[in-house]
Amino acid sequence: MNGVPVEALAQQLTWLLLGAALLGLLARRVRLPYAVALVLGGLLVAQSGLVAVPRLEPGLVLFVFLPPLLFDAAFRFDVKALRAVARPILLLAVPGTVVTAVVVGGILALALRLPLAEAFLFGSIVAATDPVAVVAVFQRLGVSSRLGAMIEGESLVNDGVAITLYTALVGLALTGTLDLPHALVFFGQEVLGGVIVGALLGLAFSRLTSMVDDHLVEMTLSTALAYGSFLAAQALHTSGPLACVTAGFIHGSYGREVGMTETARRLLDDLWEYLGFLANGLVFLLVGFSANVTSLLTQAPAVVAAIVAVLVARILIVAVPALAIPRRQEVTTWAERTVLIWGGLRGALTIALALALPPDAPARGLLIDMAFGVVLFTLVVQGLTLPLVIRLLGLHRSR
Repeated sequence: MNGVPVEALAQQLTWLLLGAALLGLLARRVRLPYAVALVLGGLLVAQSGLVAVPRLEPGLVLFVFLPPLLFDAAFRFDVKALRAVARPILLLAVPGTVVTAVVVGGILALALRLPLAEAFLFGSIVAATDPVAVVAVFQRLGVSSRLGAMIEGESLVNDGVAITLYTALVGLALTGTLDLPHALVFFGQEVLGGVIVGALLGLAFSRLTSMVDDHLVEMTLSTALAYGSFLAAQALHTSGPLACVTAGFIHGSYGREVGMTETARRLLDDLWEYLGFLANGLVFLLVGFSANVTSLLTQAPAVVAAIVAVLVARILIVAVPALAIPRRQEVTTWAERTVLIWGGLRGALTIALALALPPDAPARGLLIDMAFGVVLFTLVVQGLTLPLVIRLLGLHRSR
């Protein structure tokens, strides 16, 4: 949208909002996950060629849409549910994200003879999961809140870890060399620094909110915290996503206790639910607009290899650790692990990272096509069949 006149930008935004709303109504009528309906709707409109459609820009996702998406989920996250599943969430989100990048990269290096640098870079691009469609299905079918907390909690943390990995591996792909000690220090600085920045700002804004008795000012402070924590961490060369998640979690738990009236809590929950819904809707619609179906078909063998690699990595990080845990200490059943595997959808962040690759990045076009292929497969195929999987495994609530 760079260089687009303000009036034209306002018109595009209006049509996007109207399209997202209409597709949302249709999705509810036909019991289709909202994210899936938006992507399919965007694809159909773009392929029809009847109207000119805006394209997804990575900066728009990373700096405009990502903060409210992360903050919304963190602010409204159930603290009690987190305590019950903290260990599997951290296992999936931190070492699991790294293992996903390595496994996907290794498989593609062997299958497509991609250089290791580009293969591992692609692994980092598809390492982060997107829970939007999954959580909506869970709520509709009455799946346990504990399983929903695992899916949502994993995504909250692995966004920051995946972006940090991606940043380090872009340099490797461009230069062809990897300074391992420097990369490890960089990774630790990004993760730890992002958490510290988010925690400090979350605590400060929570205390500031306690001094205010005006819900409009409190809502404004909360919005400033979401974007401010993200941008402050980025400016300090630490992880913006992890800072945003940490700030949202503290503001939504500690902040509620020390300074929010019941009215403010309710209004802030409504505010972030709406902003999260709005950001998700626009992003998924733009994903559908931006997919190049012709290019995907041309690169079909590579796209299929990428999809298989992502599924294999998901099976490894979910199923293998469970085999090493004594049965009496298991947190999940085999049925729940199956849903966790099939529910590992990829979304807007994967597309944004792929499109953000430098113009001179090796195999850039191929990596973008594979990223779109993985996202479309997980959202459409896995997203549409997930309800059936849940019912077959008996994890839905009988009504």
